[in-house]
Amino acid sequence: MSFRAYRIILLLSILFAITGITYWENWSVTQWKTPLEVVIYPVNGEDVSDADVYAGTQAFMDTLTGSDFQEISSFIDRQSERYLLKKLPVTVVRLGPQVKAQPPAAQSQGRSVFDTILWSLKLRYYAFQHTPFMDSLGKVRLFVVYHKGENNMPLQHSLGLKKGLFGVVHVFARTEQKKQNNVVITHELLHALGATDKYDPSNDAPRFPDGYGDPQQQPLFPQQQAEIMAGRRMLSPNRWEQPMNLGEVVIGPATASEIRWPPISR
Repeated sequence: MSFRAYRIILLLSILFAITGITYWENWSVTQWKTPLEVVIYPVNGEDVSDADVYAGTQAFMDTLTGSDFQEISSFIDRQSERYLLKKLPVTVVRLGPQVKAQPPAAQSQGRSVFDTILWSLKLRYYAFQHTPFMDSLGKVRLFVVYHKGENNMPLQHSLGLKKGLFGVVHVFARTEQKKQNNVVITHELLHALGATDKYDPSNDAPRFPDGYGDPQQQPLFPQQQAEIMAGRRMLSPNRWEQPMNLGEVVIGPATASEIRWPPISR
């Protein structure tokens, strides 16, 4: 057998092994028989050449502790009981080490398929490079990128990937927005577990019925809570707002089904 043939067999074997591990991770995590482990890796999203802004964001990151993210664990545990009628193994959300390198920049619209594939590979390599393989196996890894940001200006689009169980989340480096940041982090966490968006991408309006906190509420507006994968609470047919904390958010039936929380008949 030629060297080229050996090389092809080796590459295919590696690809098969990675595919098998990825499938096992996705299947294992969404069985909900063991604690869901989530690791938060803070990243400074500012340009190091802007020394003052970078230093300010870094100072904020240095104040972060694991307790800042514990409401994510409480939210998932509380919501699961609505569907499964039992307590799951407690979700563990912990703060990992800071990552100095920023993730690959998000793709702009209009890029070729090849560019998209290349960007995806770079992103996966970034996750692999900064989280040792055996230490991250079976865990959801979230690279939370902090920005000073500007008032009324959105940050880069965040994402959560089911294949690989990781996400890149862009949030504000502001104490008053820690709780709202946790809503965004939880949204991307659920993406990594298989949940899909429940809003209209053209205007961010929640889709009825799956994007409403309670589509059977009477009167329908204003909705008392937002659906986590819609990311907005409907105030009227033409008005919606972002929830300020996880107390204003629920996991709806469609999202629950996607992460394998099928309702049990009561």
